[in-house]
Amino acid sequence: MERKVLGKGLDALIPKKANYVLSREFIHLPISKIKPTLFQPRKLIDPEELKELAQSIKEKGFIQPIVVRKKGADSYEVVVGERRYQAANSLGLKEIPTIIKDVDDKEAFILAIVENLQRKDLNPIEEANAFKRLIDEYSFSLDDIAKFVGKDKTTVANSLRLLKLPLKIKRALEEGTISRTQARTILGVENPKKQEKLFQQILNEGLSVREIEKKVRATSRRNHPQDPFALEVEERLQKSLGTKVKIFNRHNNCGRIVIEYYTLKDLERIIKKIR
Repeated sequence: MERKVLGKGLDALIPKKANYVLSREFIHLPISKIKPTLFQPRKLIDPEELKELAQSIKEKGFIQPIVVRKKGADSYEVVVGERRYQAANSLGLKEIPTIIKDVDDKEAFILAIVENLQRKDLNPIEEANAFKRLIDEYSFSLDDIAKFVGKDKTTVANSLRLLKLPLKIKRALEEGTISRTQARTILGVENPKKQEKLFQQILNEGLSVREIEKKVRATSRRNHPQDPFALEVEERLQKSLGTKVKIFNRHNNCGRIVIEYYTLKDLERIIKKIR
C-alpha cells in the first residue's frame, strides 16, 4: 500500500510573495467560473474575519492570488485561498487574480490542509478530521502526518483522540467554548456520560486545566487505583507506541492493558510496532 507523502511543498506550487508582482504565472479569471472546493478542511469561517478580509481586499487589493485547478471544460475549483475567494464574492468582484495548477485530489486536499495549518485557520476538530482523512483516504501513517505537518507523532495521535469525545464537547471545541488542552484533559475520563458531566462543570465553574486534571485524577483513583509502577509503564508504552495506553490493575498481580487506536491503519501501525 502506498504511503508516499506529497513531495511538493506549498512553496513548490505557489510562488513566493515577493515574486507576485513580477510573476506572469497568474491571470485574472472571472469569479463566476470558480467554484469552492469539496476538499476544504476548514468548515467554519468566522463572518467577522471574512468581513475584515473583504475590507482589506477592497482597500489594498490582493496580496496573494488564489490557486485553482481546472474542473470541466470552462470552470475551476479553489485549491488554496478559499477565504479570499469568498471575500471577493462578497464584494461582488467580477474577476480575481488566479494561479492555475494541475493537481490531483490528493494534492489539492493536502495543499488546503497545509495552507490552513500554516495560517492556524483550522480549529482542533477540523484539524483532527483532516488528519483522519489523510489516513483513511490517502494511506498516510501517523509518522507521515507528523513529518509533513512538522509535529511529533504523539501530538498527531492526541489530535485524533479528540474525535472520540461526545458530539456536544466536539461542537464546543469547534466553537472555541473550551480549549484544545481542556478537551484533551477531559479524555482522561473514559465514560462519555462522565465526560459530559465534567464538561458541564467546566462551563459552570470556569475550571482551569489544572483543576480539570485534579478531578480526572480523583475519578481515576476511585475507579482504577494504580501504583506508581503501573503509571510509569503506561508512560513508557505510550511513548513507544505513539498512542494512549491504560493499565488496569485487578488483584494477585493480574490486570489488563488497553491500547487505543483511531483508524484501522493506526491499528496496523501499532501491531507492527509490537511485533
